[in-house]
Amino acid sequence: MGFGDIMNSIGSGFGAIGGSLVNDLSILWLLTPILFFWIVLEVYFSKYQSEKLGWNTALGNGMSIFWILIISMRELFSEGWSGLVWSRFFGLMILFVYTGFIIYNSFAHKLPEKVSFIIASPTITYYLSAVAILWTFGGLVITGWVILDLLLIYGVVLILEVILKKYVQRETGGSSLGGL
Repeated sequence: MGFGDIMNSIGSGFGAIGGSLVNDLSILWLLTPILFFWIVLEVYFSKYQSEKLGWNTALGNGMSIFWILIISMRELFSEGWSGLVWSRFFGLMILFVYTGFIIYNSFAHKLPEKVSFIIASPTITYYLSAVAILWTFGGLVITGWVILDLLLIYGVVLILEVILKKYVQRETGGSSLGGL
């Protein structure tokens, strides 16, 4: 496979992701609050650098992705067992396990704070929530190239998060990257 073929495959993955966004515009009713909450939390932790993600916020982030997964499961089962797409079901079940782990750990404080707050950070939980919505409601078909593109998008999100934090800190007079 040559470089051009790889670029075409990556492009087709981005096309699939973009297509899932416009496949059913009603998913914006789910995506908009997720993106809003995500941005508000990022700005908050950028502005108030001395504050760290707490156990209660980690628990709340786990609960947020949990309700998205419940809604996604309802959508999967809306046509009964005959219309069930098993790959989507198992993918959502993997996210349920991750979410259950976040909720349990946030409630029981089993892992060190630093590890717990990374796995329950708004960036990870809200990104996975958005992907779950696109996968369930937008009809995103997960392929190797789509996974690669989702990882690339996540990398861009992390870069944008750093830029946002620096901008908010500059505007509010902060000097360090505290928060997450």
